[in-house]
Amino acid sequence: MEQVLDGVPVVLIEKGRLHRDRMEKERVDEADILASARESRGISRLDEIEYAILETSGAITVVPRHA
Repeated sequence: MEQVLDGVPVVLIEKGRLHRDRMEKERVDEADILASARESRGISRLDEIEYAILETSGAITVVPRHA
């Protein structure tokens, strides 16, 4: 995952909706988000994610949806 970061976190998924324009700009794809979701939260599907945030460190923070 190669990114050029502006020093500001970028919301990639908001209220379950993918921001593909932001993902493309930051060179992040669905597989990158899912890999982070699996590792940090045990999430295996995009529809289980409420928010995904690309941090300034390059890490992706995932907030799961609540049933």
